[in-house]
Amino acid sequence: MADNNVIPPTIQTLSVAEAEALCDRLYGRSQSLLFVASPEVRRDMCLASRAIRSLIADVDKLASRCEDTAYQLRTLRIDVRGCD
Repeated sequence: MADNNVIPPTIQTLSVAEAEALCDRLYGRSQSLLFVASPEVRRDMCLASRAIRSLIADVDKLASRCEDTAYQLRTLRIDVRGCD
């Protein structure tokens, strides 16, 4: 029996642009007439597209916050006046 917790080494990484293109394809297929007889498949593809887009947006927000925090830490100034 295969171990479901092991990620196969053939998995490749996706850039943000590639992940967004995947979302477009999933959504497009969810709207395709090919899946009219399979409403569950249509819903799953649409949901997967939205979930991936949401994750990309959340990662982007967090990355932006990290950049802001890193800038604040790099430019940190400590007021030492009054320590005579």
